[in-house]
Amino acid sequence: MEIIGHPPELVGLPCESLICEGFVNHGKRVADANIVYLRFAGTWHKMSIDGGVVFWRKLDRPPEPWRVEHEDWGYPQVDVGAAAGIVGHSLKLYRMTTRATGAQVSFEFDNGRRIAIENEEDRSTYRIC
Repeated sequence: MEIIGHPPELVGLPCESLICEGFVNHGKRVADANIVYLRFAGTWHKMSIDGGVVFWRKLDRPPEPWRVEHEDWGYPQVDVGAAAGIVGHSLKLYRMTTRATGAQVSFEFDNGRRIAIENEEDRSTYRIC
């Protein structure tokens, strides 16, 4: 697996936020997790998957929803951490794996919940397990 950037050391830390940013083109949802924003220990991290490559980077501020009005593109954000009930729970582990058609990053928490970010054929989605 190719990784660009430095995967952060998050295991054992409580999750403060996990936000998935999607992509909407002319009112049609194309992807719901193109970018994943995670906050642990007061630091924001940005993760994305493209063509089997996982990208990591630190951010200096929280994410904000945005649009490209003249193209009718939207980038809605979903508070997946709140929806999954993982905020305040410690991360037990996370795994980055590849598949024939893409890659997956899964986050497992001490309350038994798991968030899977899957990228297949250039489309990223999230799943709460």
